[in-house]
Amino acid sequence: MSKAIKAFKALEKLANGEHALTVCIGDSITEQNYHLHGRLNYVGQLTERLMEVYYRKSRVINAGTSSDTTWGVLERLERDALRFQPDLVIVMLGINDSMQGEERIPEFKSNLESIIRNIKESGSDVLLLTQNMLDFNINEAAVVMRASYPVYIHALREVAAAEEAPLCDIYQKWGEYVGGNSNMHLMLMNDSIHPNERGHALMVQAVYDYLGIPELVVPHNERFKN
Repeated sequence: MSKAIKAFKALEKLANGEHALTVCIGDSITEQNYHLHGRLNYVGQLTERLMEVYYRKSRVINAGTSSDTTWGVLERLERDALRFQPDLVIVMLGINDSMQGEERIPEFKSNLESIIRNIKESGSDVLLLTQNMLDFNINEAAVVMRASYPVYIHALREVAAAEEAPLCDIYQKWGEYVGGNSNMHLMLMNDSIHPNERGHALMVQAVYDYLGIPELVVPHNERFKN
């Protein structure tokens, strides 16, 4: 068992043959929606991998809501996540917050701190995810409105460090993969903001690697027991 698995109650329980619940909360990149054209986003792919590895012991709730921000998640955290008493809450936010501009970064950081603390105080583990990169060479309103996005990513990293909250830095992994190549970036996108199924596959692979979830192909007759 890897150190990452031991660090998270959900995966430790699953590895021991117990049931575990994960809630993924965030915005339209977390929400399963039309940007995937019928394919699974990172939450759906994570759900399938956990089921493949740990059978039906794993449960995952997708609590993504399009256009959401830290302000919105802070308001609905109890209703949409904590009331289910999850073992792990995965939080992915920032891309919509960045439309507020750099002057509201202190509020963004305060919201994140509250989200993290509320999750921890409820008895659940928390995992923060950064989001996909944007290509600021694309002159579209949706991108221009998010000019502060890289600064928000930096702020999120600062909060994660200060709160000692685990952070899977998808933004960094995305940048390493595309290497500044706009064509590579566009191959991962459905539009100027939202990843397509290839982008989500890249994102969830970063989560697998961070959590230490193995690639395991289970024989068909052994799947979905219990």
